[in-house]
Amino acid sequence: MSQIWSIALEGPFEAVLVMLQVLCFAVFGFLLSKEDISSHRLPNRLVGLWFIASLVLVLCLGICRDGLPGILQGALGMLLLGGGYLLISLISAGAMGMGDVKLAAMLGLNLGYYSLSSLFLATLLTFVAATCWVIGGVAARKLTLKSAVPFGPFMILGAFAVLLMAR
Repeated sequence: MSQIWSIALEGPFEAVLVMLQVLCFAVFGFLLSKEDISSHRLPNRLVGLWFIASLVLVLCLGICRDGLPGILQGALGMLLLGGGYLLISLISAGAMGMGDVKLAAMLGLNLGYYSLSSLFLATLLTFVAATCWVIGGVAARKLTLKSAVPFGPFMILGAFAVLLMAR
């Protein structure tokens, strides 16, 4: 059983917090993906609302479960994933936007609470899925190697898959 589901079984309060976290992924993930696909932008308002909801949920999980260590691990996850994407954004000379960096920080908070190793797995899954999408698009002659591809949906799907399955 994955870690998130085992935490949900610890008690009713934990179960509600986990379900709210999954609901946030579904609702905000859908809204942000839809926006990124249509406009190649991740609106600060949506990322910010999801961040606030995530911060409250991680704080509540930390307080009712393990106190400060879980909260600090979530904060470290936020710094590591957000910092990693910031580095990629700076090196890629604009190929990755700051919306992706902010989204990565928020996803890092959510994943980091459960496991810091899940950050690597989510990033790997994200880049593999995006690469496969681009290769498929190029092979189908729908994309070129210079096409702009919305990266947010891949980030959200990668993080969500890892959140639901990581141990």
